[in-house]
Amino acid sequence: MNQDDIEQVLKIVLEKLKGRHFNWRLEGSANLIIQGVDTTVNDLDITTDDEGIGIFREALKGYITKDFYSEKIKGRSLVCKIDNQEVEINSYGDRELDMFDKTEIIQWNNLKIPLLPLGYAKIFYKLIEREDKVRLISNHLDQNIH
Repeated sequence: MNQDDIEQVLKIVLEKLKGRHFNWRLEGSANLIIQGVDTTVNDLDITTDDEGIGIFREALKGYITKDFYSEKIKGRSLVCKIDNQEVEINSYGDRELDMFDKTEIIQWNNLKIPLLPLGYAKIFYKLIEREDKVRLISNHLDQNIH
C-alpha cells in the first residue's frame, strides 16, 4: 500500500463516518508512514472501542468481509475490503491498548486523521511485544532530533 492508496481508503472511511464522533484512531504501519517513518504498509489498522465497532459495522457494511471475536486481542474485529485494500478494525479487550487519551488529530493531505503520536506508538508496540516496530520508531526518532 502506498501513500496514495492510504489516502484513498481514508477518504472513503472518513466520508462514511461523516458527522459521527466516537473513539477511534489509525494505528499500525499507516500511522507510522503518515508521521514520516520509512516502513511498508500491508493494510490499514484502526483501533476503536465497543461502541465504535458498532458504528464502523453500520457505516462500512458494504465493505465488511469478516466480523468476529478475536482471541488474540480479546475483542471484536472487522476486516473490510475498501478500494481493493484490506482494512482491519479492532476493539481491544485490554483497554490499556486503546490509548484514546493520547490520540491526536492531524491534518494529512487535507484529511483530518486521528492517530497515535510516535512516542506513544512506541509504548503501544512495547505493550504488544513488537520489538521490530519499537526499534523502527526509535531509529526514526533518533535520526530526526532537531
